Formats: sequence, structure tokens, C-alpha cells
Amino acid sequence: MKLTQFVFAVAALGVAGAAPVAMADGGGGGMGPSTGSSGGGTNASRPDPAAAYQAGVAALQAQNYRDAIRSFREARRSAPNDSQINFALGLAYVGAGENDDARGALERAVRDENGPPGAWLQLGLTYIELGRRDDAVAQQAALAAKVAACDTACGDQRRAQLQLAHDQLTQALAAPAAADPATTGWNFPSVEEGRAAYAEAVGLINQDRFADAFTALQRAKAAVGPHPDVLNYMGFVSRKLGRFDDSLGYYTAALRIDPDHIGATEYLGELYIQMGQLDRAERQLARLDELCAYGCEQREELARWIEASGR
Repeated sequence: MKLTQFVFAVAALGVAGAAPVAMADGGGGGMGPSTGSSGGGTNASRPDPAAAYQAGVAALQAQNYRDAIRSFREARRSAPNDSQINFALGLAYVGAGENDDARGALERAVRDENGPPGAWLQLGLTYIELGRRDDAVAQQAALAAKVAACDTACGDQRRAQLQLAHDQLTQALAAPAAADPATTGWNFPSVEEGRAAYAEAVGLINQDRFADAFTALQRAKAAVGPHPDVLNYMGFVSRKLGRFDDSLGYYTAALRIDPDHIGATEYLGELYIQMGQLDRAERQLARLDELCAYGCEQREELARWIEASGR
């Protein structure tokens, strides 16, 4: 059986970042080792999808595909629609030779318009393995459309990644039927590189370079998985880029993992104000009253937003 093992390579970051600083207009802070690091209390019994994701990456790199599948599925229970987890799970299934299961995971990954570019490529290659050439061509067309639609907010780095994914799928489709599809090894960034990317993203946010910050946050997420601090800032950056639906999704994902995350609770309230949903913003303020028994900056900031809205 031919085995397609293409994974979109993630370049090593090589960024020496200082500790992230808090944002002026909301909760953020440094990315902690687990959940609850931005004001919410940790809960030892709460599932930690970031830790499960990192275990899955380690197993995948060691070619322990069954262990990788087990860890990624554990991570997905807390974040079922996370594109990075579904992408990684698809890769583990490919490694185990379970291409139909890989297809299912990868199809879930590409539902996220901001998902890893390699997800479209790997799905196309998996379709080739399954004899579904028309579906592979559809992924090629989807990548071409994404390259064409990649504007300033999309960013040069993502455009280059999308273009490379398109070119490599095109090459695989052009190969003779008897030839193996293009293959390469995977190169997930390390946790240390992920933390550096997170620090880089915070610096870019403070410079109002939101498209570049989102790219850095995607690198951080590829390294550490669905950490609520990373998801929180992905929501913040998406909001600054005017992508309110995406922003809502990221905040919701962060709070699903850590319901006590103060930064995401505040930022979600700000998003609701921008969406004209003041009642929901006030519910977020009430939630901050619960989380900040003795008051906190995030609670006061959201209160100022609500007051400025004319409520």
C-alpha cells in the first residue's frame, strides 16, 4: 500500500522573545504551562488538550502512530473543531495507514478557513491515495482560490504557505498514476519555539501588526496546541482584523477549555459590544464580578467599554 506522509513543514522560528506583556485594553499575559494562566484558577481535574496535543506530536515524531492517535483524540474531546488538532490527527492516521479515518479528520480540519495550509494539501494527497482524483482536484482549486483571496490581512507568510501547498498538490496530481505522491517529513515546532512565537505575536500586537501577529500565533498553536492564552489572542487579533465570527469562535474555544479565563471573558464582552449585543456584554461583566472577587483590571476595562457604549 502506498503511504502519503506529506506534512506541511513549519520552519523553526529562531525568535528570542521576552516574556509577553499585558495588553493595554484587555486581559492577556504570559502563556502558562496549562490552563488558567491569565487569571483563572487551574483545575487539576479539568482536561488539558494542550498537554494531550503535545504528547501526540511527540508520539507522531517518534512514529508511534497509535499513541499519537490516542493523544490527539483525547485533545479533540475538549476542542472538537480545532483545525490544528484535526490536521495532526489526520497525519497520525496517515502514518498508521488508515487513510479513510485520515480523510475524516482532515475534512474537519479544512472547515476552518484559517486552518493549516497543509490540511488542504494532505487531504488532496489522501484523496489521491483513496482513488478520488476529482476530490483531490477540488482541493487544488480550493488552495488556488485561497491564494487569490489572500489579502493584506491574510499576510505574506500565509500566502507563501498556501502557494507552496497548491504547487505541491499540483505536482502530485501531475505525477504518473504508478508513481508515489510527493512525500516529506513533518517538522512541528518545539514547545520552546511555540513560546517564542507567542512572545513574538504579543510584540507584533503592541505594534498593531495584526496580520503578522496572527501568523505568529498560528505557529505557537502548531507547537503547543489549543492553549487558552493562544486562542484568546487569536480572538483578539481576529477582532482587530474585523473578523468577528472568527473572533467569536476563538474566544468560545478558549472558554470551553478554561471557563475561568479572565482575559477571554473580558475580550468576549468587548466583542459583543462591537457586535451590538450589549446584554451579552453585561453578562460577561457579571461573570468577571464572579471571577474577580476583589476587582481586576479586566473587569474595570469591560465596564468602561459598556459605559462608553451609552448603556
